[in-house]
Amino acid sequence: MPKKSLLMTDKATRNSVIKSGLCMSLFNLATMLPVVLLAWLTNDMLGKLFAGTEGSIPLWSYLAAAAVLALVVFITYKITYRTKYFASGKQEMRLRLELADKIRKLPLSYLDHRNLSDLTSVIMDDVAVTTNMMSKAIADLIGGFAAGLIAIIALLFVNVKLSLGLAVCLPVVALVMGLSRLISERTNKKNKQKKLDISDGLQEYLENMKVLRSAGKTDDYRSSLAKRIKRIIPGLVLYELLAGLSIAISYNVMRVGLGIVLILGSTLLCSGEITLVTFFLFLYVAVRIYEPITSACEMLGEVIHSLVSQQRINEILNYKTQEGSTDVQFNGYDITFDNIRFGYNEEEIIHGVSFTAGQGKITALVGPSGCGKSTLCKLAARFWDVTGGTVSVGGVDVKTVDPETLLKNFSFVFQDVVLFNDTIYNNIRIGKEDATREEILAAAKLAQCDEFVSRMPDGYDTVIGENGKTLSGGERQRLSIARAFLKDAPIILLDESTASIDPENETKIQQAIGKLIENKTVLIIAHKLRSIVDCDQIVVLEEGKVCETGTHDELMKHDGLYKNLYELQNKSMNWTV
Repeated sequence: MPKKSLLMTDKATRNSVIKSGLCMSLFNLATMLPVVLLAWLTNDMLGKLFAGTEGSIPLWSYLAAAAVLALVVFITYKITYRTKYFASGKQEMRLRLELADKIRKLPLSYLDHRNLSDLTSVIMDDVAVTTNMMSKAIADLIGGFAAGLIAIIALLFVNVKLSLGLAVCLPVVALVMGLSRLISERTNKKNKQKKLDISDGLQEYLENMKVLRSAGKTDDYRSSLAKRIKRIIPGLVLYELLAGLSIAISYNVMRVGLGIVLILGSTLLCSGEITLVTFFLFLYVAVRIYEPITSACEMLGEVIHSLVSQQRINEILNYKTQEGSTDVQFNGYDITFDNIRFGYNEEEIIHGVSFTAGQGKITALVGPSGCGKSTLCKLAARFWDVTGGTVSVGGVDVKTVDPETLLKNFSFVFQDVVLFNDTIYNNIRIGKEDATREEILAAAKLAQCDEFVSRMPDGYDTVIGENGKTLSGGERQRLSIARAFLKDAPIILLDESTASIDPENETKIQQAIGKLIENKTVLIIAHKLRSIVDCDQIVVLEEGKVCETGTHDELMKHDGLYKNLYELQNKSMNWTV
């Protein structure tokens, strides 16, 4: 697909950047107008001093003109300021919302291989750098070069030789800044990666503080963080050196133009080719014209610095989204896996799997760790798209269905439960936002949540902390199950749903699930084989392939992987320490 230009993300952004640049150009040109007035005033004063002539323009006229020019400069600066800085916040909000909306439409597999601190850095840090560049640096860049170019073009009508002398150093400046990008961009990219490594290390340090303390490794880990931080210092110094050197060279090269105007102007004045007022005009303009161009060079340095941030943002904006129809009619809710293949990073892990999980039946996926059980469930819900074969729900290929439309028909209970820093009530309500309080409490009771919620200080209105840190593993998992009960979707995926629950509650939840699954499609992933002996179908996986299929009784009649795993688990139940 064609790459999207960050500066062309929407019409509002383009218009804002252009408007800011035009306003800055007008402001820079307005600040040059007093130079013309000063040249005329100097000419009149020198004429009166040396030639004894009266000034051609009364002094009060100069004062009035100066007041008008001051007002013009103030008005243009006010407009420029409002255009640049007021628009910056809107651009920042717009870009962050655009990124958030884009991430919402990406395959969930994208989040699996992107570090969350990295994504946070893109949305917060890279957006801030980029919007600052778009609202300020680009405006100053356009304004500086445009004002300088317009002024030089206007001066060509006054004197060509002096105008060319004024502009002769600008190509050298452009060359220096171009080389600066080639040299410093790679260094900046390396520095960005090192900063992300530091951020990852700090996050890991804070998240695993309990483990580090219990192992007595806090000092060792802190030392490794210190090494990461020290490694970035030379790169930061190098980047600042390269950027500063290019700007300093550009600044001094432009000052050569002032010397050229002074020498060339003096020569032309002595030969009578120009008047004194023309000489002073170019002399004053040479002093003033390089200021916005110098500022533009500094802003060009910021633009070069922001390129890495732009690339990281564009990587998300240009990532292919999962598309599909929102108007879908399912013929029932059977899930059919037809010779599907799938892999991560070109390494295939699912090899030609075929089976059907029928509606109104419980299908269990069992097998050794890493055999592909969880992957198959996620493929059914289109968290990823298969690389071969077809996954269909009710006869409809899931790749043709909009992911959000498809997921409305799924309820999930994952092995890794994700909770929010909110009340127990609101964490359950995520399963169905428009649910009544009675429905939420009924779902919680069905999931055996009443027992531990009754001990909470505020009951269902108790805030449970970040990711439910105040709850035990079993309590967190029961909240996840309550969400699934509340949503009451036609397809239910249970991934180790009773892994952290005591035997008593496990039995109750199994009974509740029995009521929940009537006329629904259920896929269960379980390592506890005794919990799925009554399932309608058991699919046994090994190394990404189906090696056995049948009921518990049918599979126990064969000397296969399922029987071996079941007997090993039965033996382990009698082990003692």
